[in-house]
Amino acid sequence: MNKKIILGLSLVLIAVMAFGSASAFDLDSFLGGGENQTVTIDGIDFNIPAGFKEDPKQAKVNQMNEIGGVTYTTNGKIFEKGSTYVAILVADYGKHKVTDDVVKNVGGTRKTINNVSGYISHDGDNTLFNYAKNDKLVIISTTDENVISDFIIE
Repeated sequence: MNKKIILGLSLVLIAVMAFGSASAFDLDSFLGGGENQTVTIDGIDFNIPAGFKEDPKQAKVNQMNEIGGVTYTTNGKIFEKGSTYVAILVADYGKHKVTDDVVKNVGGTRKTINNVSGYISHDGDNTLFNYAKNDKLVIISTTDENVISDFIIE
């Protein structure tokens, strides 16, 4: 296992926690019903439940990063509903394909949500669910573990 990739994945997890907790604006005036929507982040579809609104100021679009000589690109969005936030981050490591074995080495407890196998971990008030899809790392970070399944599309 390439230790540089594992270190990079770990740093992405730390960044997504900061990414999610940085969102501190009030959406109460914007909330109101609506329907579920589908958003695509770096080629991967996610369901956005009714009532969750995106904070476009917090979006990450093709952000280039490098760790230990490994370059990767991150794309992400944050959604909020009341005091619940959900940050979704997709990291593409290019020629370094992210597999379940790589995600496993990042840590967490094995868990399947909506038929998607990944690893769940808790850090204070945040819950992270990480999994490999399309050779990329997907991280869903939230203040409410119960909503993770609402966002995942198999």
